[in-house]
Amino acid sequence: MNLKLKALLQTAGILVVTSTIAVGVQLLFTTLTAKELTNILAVGSITFLIYCMYQVVLSRLEYEQKVEEITQK
Repeated sequence: MNLKLKALLQTAGILVVTSTIAVGVQLLFTTLTAKELTNILAVGSITFLIYCMYQVVLSRLEYEQKVEEITQK
């Protein structure tokens, strides 16, 4: 697959995902109450923070493992 076709496919994919997200957000805002939106935002924020914490711990463990491999050589 040449680069122009690959770039075209990736651009189309990005546009499809963006459009889908826009329609989904619009539907959420028109069907949910303010309290439900607040709860969703709170749960989403907590989930994102847990994911960030996981990534930090994973990076630290990978770094320690690489340092240990280097020092054993």
